[in-house]
Amino acid sequence: MKTIHILNGDSTLAIFNKSGLEGEILVWRDVLSQGPVNAPFGSDQFWADREAYMTSSFEIEPGKFQTDVIDPFKAFVSKIGTYKQVVLWFEYDLFCQINMLALMSYLGEKVEPGTELSLVCTGHIEGYDKLMGLGELPADIYTQLYNTRLKLGTREFEYAQGAYSTYTSTEADDLYTYMIMPFHELPYLAAAFEAHWKRFPSIETGLSEIEEKMLEFIKEGVKTDRELVGKMLRWQTTHGFGDLQYFEILERIKPLFTNFETLELKPSLDKATIESLIDRNYWLGGAKANKWQYNPDTQEIERK
Repeated sequence: MKTIHILNGDSTLAIFNKSGLEGEILVWRDVLSQGPVNAPFGSDQFWADREAYMTSSFEIEPGKFQTDVIDPFKAFVSKIGTYKQVVLWFEYDLFCQINMLALMSYLGEKVEPGTELSLVCTGHIEGYDKLMGLGELPADIYTQLYNTRLKLGTREFEYAQGAYSTYTSTEADDLYTYMIMPFHELPYLAAAFEAHWKRFPSIETGLSEIEEKMLEFIKEGVKTDRELVGKMLRWQTTHGFGDLQYFEILERIKPLFTNFETLELKPSLDKATIESLIDRNYWLGGAKANKWQYNPDTQEIERK
């Protein structure tokens, strides 16, 4: 049976190659939890938007996004009918859940009758006392994960399409539906959407949850950007970000510092000052960060 495994990143690839599982491999290397996702997934405009964002935000060499992300994915889609099985491998965090939703939504309409689309999504793993990502698990567990994969059908496809469409819409508060009525087959999605909401500036501080934590660590004595990002990576639970994502966020709040090299903050940073200094003209899902704010008291998102 001709199989292709779509993996969530290169760290998973290194372990997957030791698992003994057979089939072709496609590594998904885009970060749909950040940057513009307004255009229909897979369209020319979608890829143009994604390449422009990834190249400018993460200093990717010109043409590398095309060769590493767009070309392999288009090649896979062009011959999707030749596969009897397509297996998605993703994790519980925001980073993975958005990529997973996008692929489920898109491939649900592309797979032909007779092709099985299934999902491995790690989080709670027997024998571990914390949520586990694929890159943290030994290779000998991968066969067990594969054997207990979720086979996707119309119900899952329609749910994923609705959730991804809502995430990419301008109405950020519509995600509430998917947070209060969780879908049993996708148990980590509600927490991921909650983490997404908290990326909008707080109605109380003018800072996102991540930015608040950065400033807290700095006030505790962190003096370099690398040390700060290291602490952020250890602090996070549901974001799943890598160091590049945190460096991007730190760059965004650069106006809050009198000395960025030593992370020395300006002496008076009340909400009004913070709002005047940080440019919120960027995308979080399909919504602009300057159009919405998070209310910690109600734990909901509100239009500004």
